[in-house]
Parts: sequence; structure tokens; C-alpha cells
Amino acid sequence: MILFIGDGMGVSTVTASRIFKGQTEKMAFGEEVELYMDTFPYTGTAKTYCSDLQVADSACSTTAYSCGVKSNVRTIGVTSNVLYQNCTASMQKENRVESVLAWAQIQGMSTGIVTTTAITDASPAGSYAHVANRNWENDDEIVKHGLDPATCDDIAEQLILRSPGKGINVILGGGRQHFMKTTSQDPENPVLLGRRKDGQDLLSEWGRHKTKNSKYITSRDELLALHPETTDFLLGLFAHGDLEYVDKQLEANDPSLAEMTDIAIKILSKNSNGFFLFVEGGKIDHAHHGNNAQRALAETLELDKAIQLADNLTCDEDTLIVISSDHSHLMTIAGDFPTNTSILGFTGNTDTPDGLPVTTLSYINGPGYREPEGESCSRHNISNDNVTDINYKQISSYYRDSATHAGEDVLVFAKGPWAHLFIGINDQTFIAHAMKHAAFNRNVNNQATKISTRGTVGLISFFLLTQFEF
Repeated sequence: MILFIGDGMGVSTVTASRIFKGQTEKMAFGEEVELYMDTFPYTGTAKTYCSDLQVADSACSTTAYSCGVKSNVRTIGVTSNVLYQNCTASMQKENRVESVLAWAQIQGMSTGIVTTTAITDASPAGSYAHVANRNWENDDEIVKHGLDPATCDDIAEQLILRSPGKGINVILGGGRQHFMKTTSQDPENPVLLGRRKDGQDLLSEWGRHKTKNSKYITSRDELLALHPETTDFLLGLFAHGDLEYVDKQLEANDPSLAEMTDIAIKILSKNSNGFFLFVEGGKIDHAHHGNNAQRALAETLELDKAIQLADNLTCDEDTLIVISSDHSHLMTIAGDFPTNTSILGFTGNTDTPDGLPVTTLSYINGPGYREPEGESCSRHNISNDNVTDINYKQISSYYRDSATHAGEDVLVFAKGPWAHLFIGINDQTFIAHAMKHAAFNRNVNNQATKISTRGTVGLISFFLLTQFEF
């Protein structure tokens, strides 16, 4: 089983990325092209709200699609009984929920996590951590919030020393700082130091508990030189923080999402019991927060390449692949313009009340806001802006340091065994329960044309009883 998450990949992002791909490939229009994810035979949507918030963050949403339970904003791997910052409640067993990854390990499957963000970031942490604050990535962050890290386990510590984290076979992403002592220098940039003040060297701890067929790596070069056939456990932390955007990866010696996915599948697929792999395109979200639309689209296409590679490396008869998003973003595609209008450019409209141009893509809020000009406070004139520059920030309607998320449903794509379960409009929690059903029924005849009514009803009953654990 493979779960792909495009962080912040709302419907408008999927559409704009499809057009961007077509125009980059010099198609007749651009709009007619397909993303690889578009070819998946089963599609639906997922409702993304938190227990206490109408518009989700990546913490409550990862708890939903990874664990099958609605939680409060900024909390991970716990029920809605745990409020933000409530350390005591988060440590109580009855308030903790298990993930698809944990269920897969129970079934004897190999497991892996791949992301372009820090491996301790909210989305990947949903597979292994239980915290009342998504920012508790290291012990120092817990101290900063006035709590005792000896009482609350931070996310990095849970990944290395607790189950199911310590049993994960492949861990690839960024975030070295959260595993290193404050006296330890970063291997790529010695000026940067670790964040841990508890004296733990979690990187050494990881190696100490693994077999001889384990390897810790820090660069793209090391990843590409790796021999999957002789590697059973792999920890690859390629950056002090997050990995670079795709246009900067080679310079930083960071691997692409497809390269990490490739190695992960080749290691995990050696297990005859199967595997579960979580893959996140996390930089889509980062670009959207900065109103940097072109990078958001480029990162979406990188995710699509990883999806195609994964599908080519696996078999539809025995591998369920699910694609979705944690939440949407505020990017819009608006205007009256002909097909093949540049998705990154001006709409060409001349009927605006002030006669000033507008771009095809824009945001509701964020750092791309421009102050009105002159005594008349007229709209900022962007006609001389280089709107196709990869660093360009699209116009937003009002200013925020970081653009907020959007609350509409997100798409779900699926293929492989039990993929037919992912159709229609479902709560985001349904993703976890349907994947658990697939993991526990791997040997059942599950062709879409031979759906067992009894099995489907059983799954739906289970889902209705467990999706809301308030």
C-alpha cells in the first residue's frame, strides 16, 4: 500500500498544475493534458475539517487520514479529548490512536516514510507520533512552551525510540536539527547546530538499535549509490530543515521525491508480507503559503512523477495506491480568457473597472498583497511585473505573512486492490479505515466487478462507529 499526500494540493492546484504541464510541454492548448494521477480509475473527495476548526491544518488532517479519527487543530495522533498543548492528556493511552503504518506493522509488513519537508513535520508525524502540539519536534520546543520534555515525548524522540517509529524500515526527508545535540555541527553546513538540549544523539541511537544492514545517509549522492538489495533499514536526512524546492535540489545535493520513492519501494518490496509507504509532496504547501504559485505547481508535478514511478514499480493486482491532500489552499483560477492563456501570466482582460491587468492565478490572502498607489489609492499596477519568474508572488487580496489554508473538500484518487472503496464524498477519516481494511484483507478476491456486499457493509459499519471519537 502506498499513500501519497500533496500537502495543500487543492482542486485548483491540481487543475493549474495540469495546465502548467500541458503548456510546458507545448501542447496545443495545455488544458487538454492529463496528470498521471488523473488516470487512476477510482476518484472521490474528502472532507477536511478538524474537530474544533472549520479549515484544517496539517496536524488534525494527518490524524484523520493516517489514523481515522478527527482531532483538534495542531494536535497529532490523539483523539479530540486532547486539547492543544495538553501534555498530560496526550500521554494517556486511551487518548492515543494508531495509524495505518502501525496497523501495517502488526500485519508483518515493512513500512516507510518519504517527504520533502522535515521528517518530524506534521504530515509524516501522523504515522508514528502522538503530541498535543505539532511544533514539539524536539525537546527544546517543549521547554519553550513551558512544559517538561521528560514528561512529554517530542516527535523526533518518538520516531527513533518509540513504536511504531523505531520499527520503520525507510525514513527519508529533512530535519536533521531535531535529532542532533546542540553541540553537534550539521554535516553539510558546520555553522548550523543541533536543537536537542537533553543530551541525546538520536542519530547514533537509531544506528545502535538496527541490524548490520542499516545505513544513515545525508546526501543525494549517497542515496543514488545505495544498494537496496542489501539494505533493510535506511535513515536519510538530507537537510538541516526542509529539503529545497525542486529548482534548487541539485545545487543543495537533495534528492527528488521520485528518487526517494524509488529507493523506498525497492527496499520495502523485499518483504513477502508486503509494505506500507507514506509519501508526501510537502513543498506544495510551503509555496502556497508564500503566494509562490509557480513553485507550487512545479512541486505538484514532482509529486505526479513520483506517483507514476511508484505505479510502474508495483503491480495493480497486489498494490493499493491512494492519492489525496491534507487540505486545500486559497489559490484561484479566475477571469474570462481563451484557452492556452498562460496559467502563470496575465489574463488579457481589458474590461477591469480600473483598466489594470490581472493574472490568471491569485490568492485571497498572503504576502503577495500590494499596497494601493498614489493619492487615489488605485490598485497596484502589475503590468511591468515579471510574472513568469519562479520567485514571483502572485497578488493577494489582503496581507498576511503567510497565506492561510482553504476549507473545501480535496480530491482522492485510487487504484489497485480495494480501490473501489474510495469513490464518492467521504470524511477524510475514511481513507485510514479503508486502507486498514485493505491491509487486513490482502488475500481476499477484491476485483471491482466482484465486490462483496457483506465485506463492504462491514467496513462501512466499522467506519461509522469510529470516525468520530469525541
